[in-house]
Amino acid sequence: MSEIERLKQALQLEPLLEAALAEAPATAFRDTSFIPNLEKVLEIPTRLPMSAQGLAAMHANNVRFLANRLRYEADVERHPEILDEDVSDPIVVLGLPRSGTTKLQRFLSADPNLQTTHAYRMFNPAPFPGEQPGDPTPRIEWTQRMMSAVTNTGESYQVMHEFDAFEAEESSFVPLANFDYPMQYITAPDPEFLAWARSVDRASPLSWLKKMLQYLQWQDGGRRERPWLLKNPGHTGEIADMLRVFPRATFVISQRDLTHTMGSSMRMMGEIMQISFDSYDPRQMADELVEYWSYELGRYQRQLAELGDAVRLVKTPYHRCVNEAISVAREVYALHGIPLTAEGEAAMLQWDRDNPRHKLGSYSYRLEDYGWNQAMVEDAFGQIAIDWRGY
Repeated sequence: MSEIERLKQALQLEPLLEAALAEAPATAFRDTSFIPNLEKVLEIPTRLPMSAQGLAAMHANNVRFLANRLRYEADVERHPEILDEDVSDPIVVLGLPRSGTTKLQRFLSADPNLQTTHAYRMFNPAPFPGEQPGDPTPRIEWTQRMMSAVTNTGESYQVMHEFDAFEAEESSFVPLANFDYPMQYITAPDPEFLAWARSVDRASPLSWLKKMLQYLQWQDGGRRERPWLLKNPGHTGEIADMLRVFPRATFVISQRDLTHTMGSSMRMMGEIMQISFDSYDPRQMADELVEYWSYELGRYQRQLAELGDAVRLVKTPYHRCVNEAISVAREVYALHGIPLTAEGEAAMLQWDRDNPRHKLGSYSYRLEDYGWNQAMVEDAFGQIAIDWRGY
């Protein structure tokens, strides 16, 4: 049996559930309502010619998602007060990939008066077996090992998006664990799965995010007047859905010229595709990427028009996020109705000094390398591309 055949067998429902039960460890899932969603995810490798590395990554991710679910269920059974934690008012950073959102998230997250989505907590919200309360060292060490492996590509992904276990990381990894989130498509671009995921009420994966934030907040001693600071490019097209789950949320969106955003994203996606596939068509990858994000930005515009004044949103151009982030912070805090303390502002400015742009190097990209150009991008995205031109 080849390695790919072996991995495809492991990526079937029963072997996957058994692997998670052994890792958790646990004897059974208390809530099995996620299984139809998981079955949809497990159809993906039957349709895509994924590499052994890509299949192994999908298997590892799904086992991890399931093991965390099992540990969460066990903790909620022992501590039902977890479900009483108030996480209704996050500050949410929006914007497409490669538009300054990571810089803005990490800048804001330096404030100790906010709750931070540290990478180790996004990958493993549940403590490991035997982990001592208040000492997440095992999860931190696991995350550092994992990140070292996945960023070791031809032109290191680390240059494009710095990973560190204790740094703020995007929260997209959490709703993926509900197995019905459209962003599954990013690493495994299966059109059939995407069509199904787009038909699902997004309150479903976002409600799983809420549960994990409650769980993490409980682990950290409760709310203590600290709102969460979230960042996920996927939230850009789901503001209305977020408000159904987090009704007191405040949003800030970084607006960058979409020709630069797409060119940079295509270069980054090329690195990701090297993990999922032995070979890929750069033009097809770029076409799929533009379709995905033009759909999400269209959703953003429609929801924003429908919500009107019911949404608290700061709109800011990319250059301001990169060069004047403290002014963005002041505007966001004022809109959210919380003070930006001297301690918080000092911590943000110190983070900025410690993390200059291109700290780990820079990389080049050209739309033309993927069969695209500025006119094509602007045609695909429509008026919003014109509005954001030059940002």
